[in-house]
Formats: sequence, C-alpha cells, structure tokens
Amino acid sequence: MLTIHDSEARWRTFFEETCANEISSLAASWPERISFPVDFARIQAWNVSFAELLLNNPRDTISKSNIILATICRESGYEADPRIRIIGLPPDSIRKLRDISSEEVELFITSEVIVTKISELKPRIYNGIFTCTTCGNTIEITQPNELELIEPSECPDTGGCGRRTSGGGSTRFDLRMESSTMIDNQWIEVQELPENVKPGSQPVRLSVLAEAELAGKHVPGERIRINGIPYVRTLKRGGMKTPMFDVYISLHSSERKNIPLEEIEITPSELAEIEKISQRDDLEELFLRSIAPSIIASDEKMRFIKKSLVFQLLGGVARKYPDGTRTRGDIHILLLGDPGVAKSQLLSFMGRISPRGRFTTGGGTSAAGLTAAAVRDSFNDGRFSLEAGALVLADQGLCAVDEFDKMSSEDRGAMHEAMEQQQININKGGISATMPTRCAVLAAANPKTDNGRFSPIDWSDSRTFLHNQIKLSAPLISRFDIVWMIQDMVDKGRDQRIAEHIVRVKRTGVPEHLIDSGHTVPPESLLKDHIFSTDVDGNEVLTPDFFQKYVAHAKRLFHPECDDATMEILVNHYTAKREEMAKDEYSVSLTARAIEATMRMAEARSRLFLRNHVVAEDAKEAIAMDGLWRYLAYDGNMNPQDPTGTPQKARSAEKTIGAIVRTLCRERDGECHVNEIYNSAGEQGFDEDTVDRVLQSMSNRGVLYSPRIGLWRYA
Repeated sequence: MLTIHDSEARWRTFFEETCANEISSLAASWPERISFPVDFARIQAWNVSFAELLLNNPRDTISKSNIILATICRESGYEADPRIRIIGLPPDSIRKLRDISSEEVELFITSEVIVTKISELKPRIYNGIFTCTTCGNTIEITQPNELELIEPSECPDTGGCGRRTSGGGSTRFDLRMESSTMIDNQWIEVQELPENVKPGSQPVRLSVLAEAELAGKHVPGERIRINGIPYVRTLKRGGMKTPMFDVYISLHSSERKNIPLEEIEITPSELAEIEKISQRDDLEELFLRSIAPSIIASDEKMRFIKKSLVFQLLGGVARKYPDGTRTRGDIHILLLGDPGVAKSQLLSFMGRISPRGRFTTGGGTSAAGLTAAAVRDSFNDGRFSLEAGALVLADQGLCAVDEFDKMSSEDRGAMHEAMEQQQININKGGISATMPTRCAVLAAANPKTDNGRFSPIDWSDSRTFLHNQIKLSAPLISRFDIVWMIQDMVDKGRDQRIAEHIVRVKRTGVPEHLIDSGHTVPPESLLKDHIFSTDVDGNEVLTPDFFQKYVAHAKRLFHPECDDATMEILVNHYTAKREEMAKDEYSVSLTARAIEATMRMAEARSRLFLRNHVVAEDAKEAIAMDGLWRYLAYDGNMNPQDPTGTPQKARSAEKTIGAIVRTLCRERDGECHVNEIYNSAGEQGFDEDTVDRVLQSMSNRGVLYSPRIGLWRYA
C-alpha cells in the first residue's frame, strides 16, 4: 500500500516517464508560465494506487509534487518554481456544496458552482526569509496559511549562534521582505448551482481561498468547477474558541464552465433523436404544447405567446464586430395582464426549464439584487466587494422577473443598461467594474388600476390609455422585443375549456404529502431519460429534460445568418412601417430596435429547425409575430408604434384641437378664451367634454397652461 513517504519517488517517476518534454518547455518559459496542468486521468492511467493516494491525501501529496517539479527544473539548468494544477477529477469526487461535511475535510473534491463575490487581491508571504540580529544567519521558513506568520524560535547551532528568542542571551529575527517569496491571495465566495437548490431552501455558500495565479482569475457571475481541499477553522465567539468549526475550501485548480449550455450532456442516441424531431411537420406545434403543458392555449393569442417563449429560449445570435461593439441575441418579452391569467405560472416554468434560468419577483428585489451590490467585505477588513445579482447569475441563460411593476423607478432604471447592452458598469464603494448580464429577460406586470384589471380602451377617456394603466416608462418598454397584453375577458366557450382543463390537470397531480413522506416518488422523476410525455388531453409533448437538451444543441451548433433575399424582406417591412408612421406628426416612428427584434425572432425560428441560415418563412413568421403583438397590445384601435398608448382617434382630437388653440392664440395676442375653442371645435365635430379632456391632457404635459380662468396659452 502506498504512503505519503513514497509519493516523492512516484512523482519523479511519473514526471520523467510521461511529461519530461512538457516540463522542459514550462521551465524555459518561467515565470510567464507558473502552473503545470495535469489531467487526473493521466495519473490514474499511469498508476491507480497513486491516484487514490492523491485523492485521499491531497495536501501532502501535492506539496511533494511541487518540490519534485522544482528539483527537475533546477536539474535542467532552470531556476523555476512551478506549481502543479490537477484538473479533470473523476465523477466520484464530485460533491454538491450542501453535501460537503466533516467526512470530506482534507480530501480532494470537485464541485460546480457560481462565483457570487470576490475580495480584493492581497499579497502574502509564501516562503519567509529571516535574519538573526545577533549573528546575521538567515533562516527560511515556509508559511502554510494566511492567518499567522511563523517566525523562528531559535538560531541553529550549525551556521548560527544557537540563541533562542526567549531566556537569557536571547536574540530576535528580522523578516527580509526583499528576499522572501510572496504570492497573491484572494477570497472567493461561491454558491451552488440554481438547479441543485432544493425547493424552499436557500442556496449554500462557501468561501474559497485562491492563491498565486488562481487569484484574480474569476469574477462574480461565472460558472466554474472548483477542484480543491476542504479544511476547517475553529469558530470564535467573543475572542474565545468554540468546538464548532467553519468549512472553507483551498482552491487547487479551476475550470471555467461559462461556455453556453456546456453543462448539459447529450448522448449520441439523444442527438439522433433531436435530428429526427427537427424533421417533424408539426415541430412548432410540438414545442408550443411543451411550454407549460398545464396551461391551456385557450385561444390564438395564448398560442402565439407560447410560441414567442419558445423563440425566447432558443434566442437569436449575439455578434461582436471589429470596432468592439456587440449586438445581443437574447429576446426580451414583457407580459402585461390581468391577475389570474397564468403569467406567474409561465414565468415559473420558464425559469425552471431554461438552462441557467433564475426566477425572482420585483416586489422583493432591489436594483442591487437584480444587477450587483457593493457590500462590506466579510472576508477580512470590511472593505467593499462586489456581489452578483440575479441578472449576473443568469448570464447566458434566462431571468424571469415577476411583479415587474412593483419595483421602484430607481430599481427599474438599473434594468436599462443590463437589458440592452447586456452588461452593467458598477461604480460603488470605490469599486469600478463591468459585469456581464447576457441573459433573456421575461417580465410580468399588472395594471395599476384600482380594481387591478385593465380597463377597455375608450378614446374619449384618457384614463384608459395604455400608458395611464401601467407603471412602466416608455424607454423601459422599448427594451422589450415583444409586449403581450393578456386580458381576462368573459367568453363562455373559452371559460368552459379553461375550467375543464384545470380540473383535469388537478386530477393528474400527486398529493404532496405522499411525496414528502416517501410513499411515492415525485412525478417529474418518472420522466427522467424519457423523450416524450403526454398532456392531460393526450397530446404528445417533450419532457422538460429533453426540451432543455434540444435547446442546448440548437444554441451550441447553429448560428443562423440572413442571405440577401431574407434581408430584403426584413428591410422592406421596416422601411414601409417607418414611412407609414412618418405621415402622422403625433406618432413615434419605429426605431432600429424593431428590425433587430424581428431578426432575432427569425434567427430563433431557424434554430428551432436546426438551420444555419434564415429562410424567407422565418422572416415572414417573425414579421407576423411582431405585427400581432403590437396590434393586440393596443387593442387594434391604437398606433402600435406610439409608446404613449394614445388611441388614434384621441390623437386626432388632440391634433385638431391643438391646431385650433394655436391659430386662435396667434390671432389674439398669444391667448384665447375657452368659449372660442368650444365654438371652433364644435364645427369639427368635437363636444365640450372632449375639448376639456384634451386641454387638461395638454396642460398636464406642459404644452398649454391657463394664466386665468377660461383663458389658455401655449407654454
């Protein structure tokens, strides 16, 4: 049986037999290259017993490897001191953060985590050189940790004076900073992956100590695999030690996992099934049925809403350009609707099914909770450090934000940059940093009316205009590619279909108490490794796991581009709409964001069919989707390009009455009487109530003002 004492000889043999050339190359490039990465499978293939020793006694075994590595470099004529970094630990070494206990202390483990917070870099002494003040003899002492400086207790007899630091004839030692070896040191706070968090529980966090070239390598929001050694330190209270211990991880190596959807593994048989499904004639129907099957698509509007959510999961193609600019590929969707129309259920489902998805609510989330916060550094001296919020943690995934309207205006303002530029610039507490928020945003909001429901739009009543019924600003709404208006209208046939569907869904559920008590298994676990399932109506749907794999495969390998023909379709639609809107001085024309949104939807549909090029049908479907949500959101009576939500007839009244006031003011030294406005407006077919509402609306916006009762002036 191998022991620690055998490890030095084993390391030398391993290095000489398997990687002599690589070590020579490393030594020659020192100190530009500090680390020497070695795959664990390589060690295991060389000697299984030695690999087991490494897993069970990592600290001492790795320490011996660094000594031998430096010795081999010196023997080759190089003064190099590289450090071995072992990667690719075996599956039986994988631990979830919540499963790390006393049994894992001082073992070699690996875990997939999200970085949530980092401290500033600080240097610490790795090898300390001390000088005896009495005889000038130098002593080298290795410093194993960052908590205490280990100093010599006596000067050795061989080469020194033999004096101790205490007692008669004592001496003291000075630390020679210029001769000591120093390394960077950083604390990293990591959190378990969202998909590993049990329902109703908080995600587990642990502090990780990164040293040397590993310090400063990671930023909040990154997904990484940490390979490290758990260790404990006594928990102190009131300056006194207790029998309780805190667990930390000493980081040995790390592997970035931020390649999109890399964590989802697809077998060759599943890949063949994905290719087969992509050829189905009912592919779009299959996917929209698979989006929240418990929610019935009771009408065409809900069908299109589900289809848009499929497009959002697939997304468009994010691109970077030679000038350093970037355009996003993620599709942002806003659901505006009455209470009880299943908005929250849709958001919850999307947060669960989306790889790297996160679900949060606006009422319980601040701007710092969504983007990033500068918090007091709990690691050591209380300075500020960055902590990632929901949008950063959902990087390259989806963030579902319910109760979007419940956020304060300041918090919603933080969303502007995060949604369009897909990054946030943090300047807080003396910290200046940029963090990525490359995620799709799915938000839901309720009307701000007293009864909590949207009122039917009445052109003669400005209170029913869209912008007066929601608590969101036009600039923020413009960040969304699609805005769906969902109203709970009374329709006997539709209501009956919904009621029957709800009852059938309830009957298929499993009592939660039986699951918690262990008498039955969770129903979703029965679908593991399955491709298809059926909904309550007997229709075929994809299982959530396979749905994720299809999306992951499509986003990994397919990056559609537009040819000249499809580009012409999109451009002609955009320019025609711009020209149409330009004819009305009261409308707000389409911006460039509109054509970018249709391109993203066309690319997403192309990905659904596993194509690398956008065809004409994709472009036409995207244009139809864009036109439909605009028409439905404004009740068919409003200019869909006008973010104020003012109906066209109401804007026509305002335009006509405004022109009347302008003409009268010009003829009468800058002001006119309301009776004159009534008379002129009456000739155009507008009654006095309409005139009063228009005058008041223009006054509220600062266009007009009343210097005296009955008189009006332009501001």
